[in-house]
Amino acid sequence: MRLILLGSGAVRPDLVRWGPAQVLEVGGTFLLFDCGRGATMRLVEAGISPPDVHQVFFTHHHFDHNSDFGYFALVTWVLGRDAPLQVFGPEGTEEFCQVLFGKLYAKDIQSRRTRRQATEINARDIIQEGTVLSTPEFNITAAITDHMRPIINSLAYRIDSGGRPASPAGGSVVIVGDTTVCDSLKRLAKGADLLVHECTFPTAAIKKGSWQRWHTPPEELGRWAKEVGVKRILLKHFAVQERAKVESMAEEVKKEFKGEVIIGEDLMTLKI
Repeated sequence: MRLILLGSGAVRPDLVRWGPAQVLEVGGTFLLFDCGRGATMRLVEAGISPPDVHQVFFTHHHFDHNSDFGYFALVTWVLGRDAPLQVFGPEGTEEFCQVLFGKLYAKDIQSRRTRRQATEINARDIIQEGTVLSTPEFNITAAITDHMRPIINSLAYRIDSGGRPASPAGGSVVIVGDTTVCDSLKRLAKGADLLVHECTFPTAAIKKGSWQRWHTPPEELGRWAKEVGVKRILLKHFAVQERAKVESMAEEVKKEFKGEVIIGEDLMTLKI
């Protein structure tokens, strides 16, 4: 498996760190997780043709995680995508796609139907934990996480290469959107080779903040990742822009976690 971090930033405009998105290549299949600001352009920069991505997985529907999706879906169709786009996400994903393509962009789509192409968007709300997609090459399971519930529903995903059950020779990646510490995520991440996790604010800011409290303090991330046997952590979703503050948050994670802690950068590639 090969993971490319397309965007390591969060909400704020940042020319270095673009919006939340990552793509995982497993056996020649490209799986896109979240589709934030600039994700499609980052795919091109990474050498991946956008129409080659046929599955998209949303962690949740805050705008910084889905703002590029309309463009991605439409431009892959214009560029010749010849298969329906499969879209998975928490409750509200089906409605999100229906509003975008059945209402907001309906006339745009109608005006471009000049040749046979796959314009279908097959969206699915994931409302229970468990297997989301299983093939001979990989198995994807989801867990419900806690980020601004009950207003926002959110998920984390675990991808095991080698199908189901996971092959002993395969690898495992857990991709998290935004979340507080929760038991469901701990169970999902147990023994994972790589945990791709938010590192939005310093611990002190989260403890004294208001809406910041819906994120995981870096110190607690290191503690629970150690407890469940995660091997490596890739940090992303930085709301602070100063390099020194990002490095300081990474040091907070390292207080408890003794495995490798990687500060994510746009277009960084990791092999699993």
